[in-house]
Amino acid sequence: MGSVWFDEQELRGYDGSTAVQLYSGGLDSMYTAYRMSQRGYDIHALYVDVGQERPHNLEETCDTLGVRLVVVDGKAELCNEYIAKGIQANALYNHYYPISSSYTRPLIAKIAVDYAQTIGSQLVVHSATPYQNSTSRYNLSILSLSKQINIYCQAVGQYVTREQKIAVLRQAGIPVDAGKRVYSVDENLWARVIESGSLEKPWLAMEDDDLFVWTTPPERGDGQPTTVTITFERGLPVELDGRKMSLQELIAALNQRLGPYGIGRYSGLEDGAFGLKNLEVREAPAAEMIHRTHLILEEMILSSEELRIKKMLDLEWTRLVVAGGWFSPLKQSLEAAIRECNRDICGQITWKVTNGQLLPIARESGHALYAAAADTFPDEVYPFSLGTYYHQLARKLRVRL
Repeated sequence: MGSVWFDEQELRGYDGSTAVQLYSGGLDSMYTAYRMSQRGYDIHALYVDVGQERPHNLEETCDTLGVRLVVVDGKAELCNEYIAKGIQANALYNHYYPISSSYTRPLIAKIAVDYAQTIGSQLVVHSATPYQNSTSRYNLSILSLSKQINIYCQAVGQYVTREQKIAVLRQAGIPVDAGKRVYSVDENLWARVIESGSLEKPWLAMEDDDLFVWTTPPERGDGQPTTVTITFERGLPVELDGRKMSLQELIAALNQRLGPYGIGRYSGLEDGAFGLKNLEVREAPAAEMIHRTHLILEEMILSSEELRIKKMLDLEWTRLVVAGGWFSPLKQSLEAAIRECNRDICGQITWKVTNGQLLPIARESGHALYAAAADTFPDEVYPFSLGTYYHQLARKLRVRL
């Protein structure tokens, strides 16, 4: 089993070796790369593209730091292997907002382990702080995937303030585009998550112009009412307005169409590593419509007992993934049951979209259990034949009793 190190002294014996660093191009990862390169490490800065805004000076900064930049496109894998499973599991944190970094952290960890094994490295470095849930998500994922790779969490054992990091880098002649950025933003193609800054004082009113990029304030929207139809097969969206699309294409199209209507804004509390809660604001237009569509189809198709059990499975799956257990055996077991529950989740929902509102106006599925999908109840049903009638009805509606 690999080790998790928090202090530079624990790296003795590895000085000068090759290390893979999880690199975002932000201040924290730049500072960590600088510290590691100063110790003589051959740093491979792994930047995984998950649909986030790419730093304009990414290559230049890595050259100045003396680290090797490695860019990997992870968007398709993120959609097909991570977000897709979350859609089937109705992965809404606290039953409310769509999870986001809980998908990207295990994906990045997996890519890092694969790359480290390719180049023969036994050390993965990241810059997540002790206050971020990303620390456990990275560490647990890496330890689950490899018994040989060690992890160094530079920011956990030696916490340095943002101001101190900027001063050190600038003194070393490394350009730092600190600007006037107030918030910490974590972005991928599924969601944009904003925290810190004035959000640490939740009694202060949020300013839309400072926070949101993907969505227009509903009160300022000028979009005309429109309709959107999503078609699902086996619990996943496959068509948008009758056009077949990959999940990645469908997410991008919905984000673009729904953002101007102010759809997909969330504000909620996330439980932190030490029991305290952090206020987070999210933008996820496509995620809102996709999750709501899936929930409506489940309501149409699954029996009341199936829905009750499915909600329990979804809750446990989401809780485990948020805690960092993406690669755990328990998650695989939960997923097997969730996948079976999604087998008949097929059909389409048509939404009316107006500024700030989604309203389902039509729904259709060959597996639906709503009354209109069945024949008229017989005029005369005797007690001895009632069970037979229900079994006939169940077979017609493809329900397993």
